[in-house]
Amino acid sequence: MIATGLSASALVCTCLAALFDVHAFPLPEPRAHVLLANADADGTADVFVLDGLRLLAYPSAADYAPIIIPLADGTSAFDIVDLDGDGRSEVIAVCHDRILRYTIPAEGASPPAEELFTLQTQLDPAPSPYPQVLVVKHEGRSLLALPCVGAIELRAADSTLVSRYAAADKTLLVADEDMTAWPLWRSPSREGDLDLDVWILRQFEPKSVTADIPFAPFANDPVRRAPDRFVFDGDPSEEPCTWFPLKTDRTTLLRALCRSARRGQSTTVRIREAKSEEDDFLDKNTTLGPARNYAGEQVFHDEDHPDFNGDGYVDLTLWKAPSPGMSVDALTRAITGGAWPLDLVFHLFSPEKRRFEAAACSRIALTVPVRWFLEGEPVQNEVFRDFDGDKRTDFALSDTDHSFSAWLFTDNGFSRSPDFRHTFPESIQDVAFRADLDGSGRTSIGLRTDKHLYLLKASS
Repeated sequence: MIATGLSASALVCTCLAALFDVHAFPLPEPRAHVLLANADADGTADVFVLDGLRLLAYPSAADYAPIIIPLADGTSAFDIVDLDGDGRSEVIAVCHDRILRYTIPAEGASPPAEELFTLQTQLDPAPSPYPQVLVVKHEGRSLLALPCVGAIELRAADSTLVSRYAAADKTLLVADEDMTAWPLWRSPSREGDLDLDVWILRQFEPKSVTADIPFAPFANDPVRRAPDRFVFDGDPSEEPCTWFPLKTDRTTLLRALCRSARRGQSTTVRIREAKSEEDDFLDKNTTLGPARNYAGEQVFHDEDHPDFNGDGYVDLTLWKAPSPGMSVDALTRAITGGAWPLDLVFHLFSPEKRRFEAAACSRIALTVPVRWFLEGEPVQNEVFRDFDGDKRTDFALSDTDHSFSAWLFTDNGFSRSPDFRHTFPESIQDVAFRADLDGSGRTSIGLRTDKHLYLLKASS
C-alpha cells in the first residue's frame, strides 16, 4: 500500500527564487515505476505511479489529488492515451486475450474496465503490469498496435483490422533498453544504409512499428549509427575515447572526442569533422583537429546536450577539485567536515574556431561530500536543461545527499549562488525524469528518494 503520511501537494517549496514548485508523491517501494502522461485535457503532462495492480494518476489540474485506476489481475501491457478523441486520456490495457479500456475520472477511482474486444497477442501475462505503446496514429486515426504471432496488427476500438504488418515485410520493432539488435545486411538502395533485425529476448515490447507510423519517443532519433570507437592519437590499439555530438540536433558530422588524464585534473579534446553523412557513418575522409588541454574532468551528459548560449552547439562542462594531499590539516578538514571543494567550469564551443574557448565562460564553486569523490562520482544527479524557457541551457545537481540546487545561465554566465536550492527530508537517489510538461520550454525535474517522488515543477 502507498503511504499516506505526506499528501501529494503538501510539500510546496519556499526557496531562493520561484523557479520550481516542489510536490511530493508517495512511492510504494523505492524502484516503483514512475511515468508521465496526460490524465486530462489541460495540455500538461501529469505524474503516474504504478503500485502493483493500482495505477495512480496525479493530475496537476486537480492539485495533484490521486486518482486510482485498478488494473485487472493478469494485466500485462498498458498505455495512457486518448483513443476515442474526446480530449481526455484513457488507460488501454491487455489482460490475457482481453483488450480493456479504463476511463480516468476527474476525481476518485476509475469505474470497472470496458472490454473492447478479445484477441490473442504476444503480450502474455507478466508478474506486474508495465507501460507499453499500444496506440499509434495511422492515416489520421488512433489505432491499437498489437503484436500478434508474426505480425503487428493495427485495429480500431471495435476490433476492425485496419492493417497488418508481417515480420517478413521488414517490420522494425524498436524495444526499450532491453532490446537486442544485430545488423544483418546492407540495403541495396543506398551504400552505407543499414537494416536491422531486432529481437526482444525478455518480452515483446514494440515502441515503433514501421516508418509509416511515427512514434514520438523515437521521432528524432536516427537509426543509422557511426562506429562508437575513434582513434584519438593515431594509434588504433589505444583505449577508446569518449565523444559527444557538437550540434544540438544530435547530428554527428561534428564530434568532440575527449580523453581525461590525472583524475579530475585534465581533459584533452580533439574535434572530429566529417564532410558528409556517408563519410561520418563509414568513418572515412574525416579530419581531426589539434589536441587541446582543459583543466578538469568531463562531466558526462548522456541525456542532455548543454547549449548555454543558445547557438545550436554543445558546450563543455568540467569538474575539478584540489587534491587533499597528505597534510594533517587537509585530512582533518575532510574527515571532520565530510565535504570537499568542487569547482565546475564551463567552456563555450566556437563554431568559427572549431574548438572550445580556452577561457571559461562561467564557474561554479561548491562543496560536496568527500564520499562522492571516493565513490568516483563527485558530480551527482546533474541536469542540463532549460528551466526558465529562454532557450539557453541551465544547470542543476545535488550538492549534498538531501539538497538539490539549480543555476540559470544568463548573459553574465552562472551566478555564484544558486537560483534555486531545496533540502529534502530524505536522501536523493536519482533523477527520475526531466521534461517540459506543458510545452512552455521550461523543464521540470523528478527526483526519486526511497519513499517519495519529488516533482520540481517549473514555474510559469
